[in-house]
Amino acid sequence: MVTPNVAFINPPHSLVRVYQKKISKNNFSLYLDYTVRGVRHQSCMRLYLMNEKDIYGKFNKSARLFNVKVLKKAMEIRIKKEEEILENEVIIEENGKRILLSSYLDSYIEESKICRKGNSYVKGLLSLQSHLYRFLDKKIKSLTLDEVTPSFCRKFINYFRSVLKVNGKQLSHTSASLYLDFFRALLDNAVKDDLIVFNPFMKLKKHEFIRRDESLRVSLTEYELEKLAHTKCSNENVSDAFFFACYTGLRISDITALKWGNLHLSLKESYMEILMCKTGKPLSMKLSRKALCHLPNISESVNGHVFNLPGRNSLSLIIHKWAKQAKIQKKVTFHTSRHTFGTLLAERGVNMQIIQKLMGHRSICSTSVYVDISDRLKKEAIDLL
Repeated sequence: MVTPNVAFINPPHSLVRVYQKKISKNNFSLYLDYTVRGVRHQSCMRLYLMNEKDIYGKFNKSARLFNVKVLKKAMEIRIKKEEEILENEVIIEENGKRILLSSYLDSYIEESKICRKGNSYVKGLLSLQSHLYRFLDKKIKSLTLDEVTPSFCRKFINYFRSVLKVNGKQLSHTSASLYLDFFRALLDNAVKDDLIVFNPFMKLKKHEFIRRDESLRVSLTEYELEKLAHTKCSNENVSDAFFFACYTGLRISDITALKWGNLHLSLKESYMEILMCKTGKPLSMKLSRKALCHLPNISESVNGHVFNLPGRNSLSLIIHKWAKQAKIQKKVTFHTSRHTFGTLLAERGVNMQIIQKLMGHRSICSTSVYVDISDRLKKEAIDLL
């Protein structure tokens, strides 16, 4: 089979190229191949090339003439598409030159406050903003979005590799990776707003990013929970809140915000309805007998908080001393209660999707950790035999 070579209509470094694809013994279909904002597109041109030799192997002039006309039309379409892409990119680049990175980040934070019900995302953006100001110093007042290049991103990543926190300690890789994720999301949004052509992070290689630290999720066994229960805590509200979280999986932010109006208590069945502070998503859960045992005296006001807890630092100190007195050889924090809830469910063979719903995880990947922990604990238990 003989068909014209389409390579001649694809000049070097062209943004749009034409390629052919065999569809039958005697025909080829032509396709456009181009990339817009880092996303590759391939589309059928609905143009076809014929075999230029007949069944006897003789050259067919009619087929050649047909193919020449098709290729001429394909070249016109390719040039027109490339013009469209270039014109659009020029407009976007001009837009990026007029918008300051600091101004765009300010507007993105304000937008997130309105659109995102959870406040953890906004807190992350504010931390990112603080690091950008430290990294750029006076340049933050003049840096435009079009100046955020792959080279700029590499320098920002290297800044996170050595930056210290306010207390003088090294910033963890997990925190650094999280802040960079926020920055990538900001630039993704700028692409959608037609302010930059593509996200410069797309040009970076995998090894250039900061990997998150491998963390072991600490959870308590039922025996360790019993040891805590038989050890007096210096603050009864703290111990009640901790045990309540062990049997509901609530985060400290949700425990702090929990009001009596969120609880529906009755002799037949009691349940809880809240909006999770981190994600802003609703969570409805039946309250177990063990969870109900750790509720304080009911308040007359539905707007009253269920648990009256001290500040975060005092709370951590109280729990640390309490666990130490109970002779628990683990680093116990309030968040350990949430890990304990997930692990206890996994140990009882609860379906992973159900655990995901009860814990309010966005991704099943977060839930799968508890199944891994459960398997590890089962192996340790067998080793004790």
